[in-house]
Amino acid sequence: MTPDTPNHYGTISRALHWNMAATIACMYLLALAWRVSGHTEILIPVHKALGTLLLILVFARILWAVAAEQRPRATSLAARLGHLALYFLMLTVPTIALIRDAAAGRDGSAENAATRFGDLWHSRAAWLLLLFIAGHILMTAIHQHRGEKILQRMAGRCAHPKNENTP
Repeated sequence: MTPDTPNHYGTISRALHWNMAATIACMYLLALAWRVSGHTEILIPVHKALGTLLLILVFARILWAVAAEQRPRATSLAARLGHLALYFLMLTVPTIALIRDAAAGRDGSAENAATRFGDLWHSRAAWLLLLFIAGHILMTAIHQHRGEKILQRMAGRCAHPKNENTP
């Protein structure tokens, strides 16, 4: 297991990142599937469970990032703000759904301001999150194309993990 370094994400950061990515991808695919098929009774509970898993992973990733002494840092204000927006939305989208579900009551039939807010803003915030994810992927591709090897920090193997901490 490799630790985070100033130039490379370690095993735990990578596992959290790629598990969050897979969870988010599955959630969007499930949402698309129930919109197309109409089988909400089967797909929505799985979508909700994945939303809860995403919240856990995001909190774990934030705690891990705070605890990590050395880790790659964003090199620009735009990158920092983009990552901040991603984390904000990854917390906000499932939180809106949790508030809506709690307000709907045990049988899910209650109609009130919180359920209307959730119905209105959950999908809008999710679309905004998807837009930021697309921007994140696009910027990774642009930096990679410029030769900055940004993708290797999260996906590639660390060339010399023992020597990376030395100046």
